[in-house]
Amino acid sequence: MTVRRLGILLAALLLTGCAVAPKASLHDQLGAQAGIERLSAAIIVEVKADSRISGLFSETEVDYFRDRLVEFLCVVADGPCSYTGLPMTDAHSGMDISEREFNWFVEDTERAMAKVGLPLAVQNRLLARLARMRGEVIRQ
Repeated sequence: MTVRRLGILLAALLLTGCAVAPKASLHDQLGAQAGIERLSAAIIVEVKADSRISGLFSETEVDYFRDRLVEFLCVVADGPCSYTGLPMTDAHSGMDISEREFNWFVEDTERAMAKVGLPLAVQNRLLARLARMRGEVIRQ
């Protein structure tokens, strides 16, 4: 093998080793539609069992809420879906959700994510996106 060919081969191997695999979308990391449906169901179980905030959902139609939560999480995760629910400010209007209650919901969501087996890095990616909407939920 000539020095030139050896150099080209070495360069190709180095470039291949430096190639970065594309990061999976958050939607895929959540398990796509089926994973988001499992997560949504787990969140609802956690919230209903949490006496600190379960009262906020006492008049909520569970099937409607679950379906909108699935859509919402799918959109937040850049999935191929549409959210058909109310804007966050409208959905929480009149509820006067406190920062503490919001944080309890986040705790419930973290427990749900752990129970469905999402890696911590994926949990953090989702929570970072949800945190941007905090102001649309608290004190509406």
